Amino acid sequence: MNQLSLLFALLFASLFSAQTGSININVYDDFSKKPLSATVTVNATDIQFRGDGNVSLSNLPVGVYQFQVSSEGYSEGLLKDIDVLPNQNLSFSVGLTKLSTANIDEVVISKKAYKSTAESPLSLRNITSEEVQKNAGSNRDISKAILSFPGVGTTATFRNDLFIRGGSSAENKFYVDGIEVPVINHFQTQGASGGPKGILTIDFIKDVDFYSGAFPANRNGALSSLFEFNLKQARKDKIGYKGVVGFDDIQLMADGPLSRDQSWTGLFSARKSNLQFLFKAMGLPFLPSYSDATFKISKKFRSGDELYFLGLGALDEFKFNEKANESLYNQTLIERLPVSPQWNYTIGTGYRHLVENGNWLFTWSRNMLDNKSTKYFKNIEIPENLLLDYHSQESENKIRVDRNFRIADYKLSSGAHLNFSNFTNRSFVKTVTQNGPVTDQSDSDLDLFQYGLYLQGAKKLFDNKMEVSAGFRLDASNYSELTNNPLEQFSPRASLRYLFAEQFSFNANAGIYYMLPTYTALGFQQNGNLVNKNTLKYIKNTQVVTGFEFNGKDNLRITLEGYYKKYRNYPFSLRNQISLANLGGDFGVVGTEPLDSRGTGETYGVEVLAQKRTVNDFYGIASYTFGYSKFSDAKGDLLPSSWDSRHILSLTGGKYFKRNWNIGARFRMQSGFPQTPYDINRSELVYNWNITNGPVSDYSQLNTLRGNLVHQLDIRVEKKWIFNKWQLTFYVDVVNVYGSDNPSALPVIGLERDASGNGIIHNPNAPKDEQVYNFHYEQIKRSSPLPYFGFIFEF
Repeated sequence: MNQLSLLFALLFASLFSAQTGSININVYDDFSKKPLSATVTVNATDIQFRGDGNVSLSNLPVGVYQFQVSSEGYSEGLLKDIDVLPNQNLSFSVGLTKLSTANIDEVVISKKAYKSTAESPLSLRNITSEEVQKNAGSNRDISKAILSFPGVGTTATFRNDLFIRGGSSAENKFYVDGIEVPVINHFQTQGASGGPKGILTIDFIKDVDFYSGAFPANRNGALSSLFEFNLKQARKDKIGYKGVVGFDDIQLMADGPLSRDQSWTGLFSARKSNLQFLFKAMGLPFLPSYSDATFKISKKFRSGDELYFLGLGALDEFKFNEKANESLYNQTLIERLPVSPQWNYTIGTGYRHLVENGNWLFTWSRNMLDNKSTKYFKNIEIPENLLLDYHSQESENKIRVDRNFRIADYKLSSGAHLNFSNFTNRSFVKTVTQNGPVTDQSDSDLDLFQYGLYLQGAKKLFDNKMEVSAGFRLDASNYSELTNNPLEQFSPRASLRYLFAEQFSFNANAGIYYMLPTYTALGFQQNGNLVNKNTLKYIKNTQVVTGFEFNGKDNLRITLEGYYKKYRNYPFSLRNQISLANLGGDFGVVGTEPLDSRGTGETYGVEVLAQKRTVNDFYGIASYTFGYSKFSDAKGDLLPSSWDSRHILSLTGGKYFKRNWNIGARFRMQSGFPQTPYDINRSELVYNWNITNGPVSDYSQLNTLRGNLVHQLDIRVEKKWIFNKWQLTFYVDVVNVYGSDNPSALPVIGLERDASGNGIIHNPNAPKDEQVYNFHYEQIKRSSPLPYFGFIFEF
């Protein structure tokens, strides 16, 4: 009946040209990138389309489709959740994996609904833009959609701090079409990677490869995760437009051909925040505002070569809400948070050249981050009240060459990269450490050179039942004698995939990975000297991952993975006597202090994933993680880290209904993170409080408390109206529907105040260094729901 219905729909569409669209699918060898002759089958039907390199599917009734893509001698591919839009000609691409020439006639070719590679046969998840769009609670933000996968923890409902398999958020790396993008969040925490809102627009992303381990050798500096964002292809028939009017932001996009022969195409986006209005309506004390823009311009040559230019940037501003709810919590935030404007950009270009046995990829990019923070006591801007005047910049110029080629049945990849960077920090900072108040005045200007090279190979054995891969990296930097020898950062890795039954496989990976400490740590300067130059080394992480995978009918995938990660040379705070692995889950800067590399750590656990891509209008993901995360204290003993969430459960599902309704939900439960208690005696001292405007942590009792078990429900409802030449979508996305328990077990601490709003000193007649404030305590029991809604217009 489905086939008959689609045939009638195609016939009706061809006669009356109403509510139809078309698709172009570029099919290529996933390794060499060369075009392939292919056949595309509309899922669950016998309807097929054929083409040489490009397959054109015309007059498709609007709706959501899956397409099976096949080519002789290659494993079958699958395009999932493709939304055919009215009066639009959309372009997609799919890479197919070549089968071994040995006994190829005996191989049963089956479609590949879930991505894996020889280098990363496990710990690799792929998520499409459509899956992000309908993921409840993500509000079209990829960092929040990733929370449906195992091993992923986060600190708060309104931030994108991702802690993967017990590592800190500073251990994540991000690439867009082969170009590294260090900043992907607005108001990003410098020295880490989290922030409240993603910069990348999901509408321009085809899909994302998310690695939580088994990192390929062509990427450096990833210890906890690697994100490979693959941008979609622009339309080729005409310029198309898309607009989003949401409660949190307004966005305008355009894509299409830029030349008559359609060889030049472009993607363009601009977005302006409404978040300040949402926060003001909720009575929150801070009003963040952001803007961002993205573009990609591509040139496709007849030879198959491609030239492209990429750019994205963001501007973030910050104000206080003078009409915020007069609660103790809001008052404390207003007095503690600095004003933190920030801007950043990444621009780059890439050229992919196809040759007889593979391809070359040449990329150049430049990125820059400008981060400022200013804070005055009681927000009264007079010189004697200055607590913080921070201004730093990070800039990088990167050149990368990658080469993929074949020798007989061996797939090989090799390449090298150069990174010329500059870090400046001109700041005045007052802070309170475990040893008392400290004032830092910095005037840093650090030039740094980094380089690396890699080689990786793969081969299939035993009639394609086994695939093995091995490779290595070498990395070095001219920072100091501790970092300039590439042999000290020799980074081997090996992977194995064995198909021991038709639907079952055993997968394993082992490797050693290195990451240079952050620029904030490398560039910390006092009295004209780089304080950490003779103490910091590359962070070393040894990982082993093994697991089993089952691929069943109807796009069902079940995986079981166990992992173990061992850390060495982790930056360690000499002032607070804690590993920096415990920091990075809040606004601010991480690493601007004296450090050495004594830190060690280990994380280990077990993950279970059951995933079902859209079949019969239903989709779902269930994941569970049980894990430990431990890092060393001042004595060298391993203690629970700030990201030691033992249990993480995520249940995500949804269904398409008639008349273009889609309803999805996600339930997440996460055991409490460890927390460090406050040192009340030191916090109540007037000279300490007047610097921090908040309580001081007692790091001698690092993470001896445990936060609350948190569970929350997110719901998304989406409705589409399809017209002859355009489409309208209305969505409602409610995060934390019923208001979950506050994840922190620590109380909110503020001052008891007099009629003028000044803190009451308990012993005003005592010497100034002994005076203490009277404290007022408040316990926040629940977190507030966050509602988002908006309209999406597509032409």
